[in-house]
Amino acid sequence: MEELVKKIENGNKLIVDFQAEWCPGCKVMKPVFNRVSEKVNNEDNGVELIMVDVDQYQDFAISFGIRNIPTIKVFNNGEVIDTKIGAIPEDKLNELVNNLINE
Repeated sequence: MEELVKKIENGNKLIVDFQAEWCPGCKVMKPVFNRVSEKVNNEDNGVELIMVDVDQYQDFAISFGIRNIPTIKVFNNGEVIDTKIGAIPEDKLNELVNNLINE
């Protein structure tokens, strides 16, 4: 988790999916997030997608006000610039990525 905190503090462009294994909406979101992150994380576009298990990193999730899961937080320049609560379709996740690339 320290690595993720450093990336946020360094101003990296990140899309973080806060989720848990037991969460039905997270189970729907996980393959979508994995598909998009596999593609995006292998490109040199300055954006990284990361999944965070809220049970494993409860304090970290609480520090960002996570009350519902799945929740996606978009970070740029050390700030949360967008939040999506609940499972979102792949095209909306791709839209978040594209918007962040162009930020």
